[in-house]
Amino acid sequence: MSDTPSLEASLIATVAPVMRHLVAHARRRRAWSELTYQQYNVLRIIDTKGPQAQAEVARWLMVTAPVITRLASTLADAGLVERTTDPKDRRAVVLALTGTGRRRARAMRRDLLQAAHELLEPIPEERRAAVGAALEELQVLLPDHSARR
Repeated sequence: MSDTPSLEASLIATVAPVMRHLVAHARRRRAWSELTYQQYNVLRIIDTKGPQAQAEVARWLMVTAPVITRLASTLADAGLVERTTDPKDRRAVVLALTGTGRRRARAMRRDLLQAAHELLEPIPEERRAAVGAALEELQVLLPDHSARR
């Protein structure tokens, strides 16, 4: 057996820690105070896709409906999200951003991009294209990856 880690082991050992490190960097900024990464993802999805049924947000985030219900409740209490009944299905709840929620989602994204810039900065310029190509290839692992290309 080789001492070189397999591609699978490298993926597992790299992706989650890099993401935790990135979020930790972003959390140092004001827009990230009081909100979690999961809450940011709810705001981000609604900001990019428009008002969404809670079930759709759960599907995008690959979590259960009760998780989204809890997150939406917290975001609504904070004045970032409005919950309404879907006119097509009175049992379904639609989530929409408030003006404050839209501004917060966009500020959090700016902070996350700045944190990513800081983390990528030590990578030499001549290696950045290779990192970008590798990240592009990894997108095939994501649900609905064809929509990202």
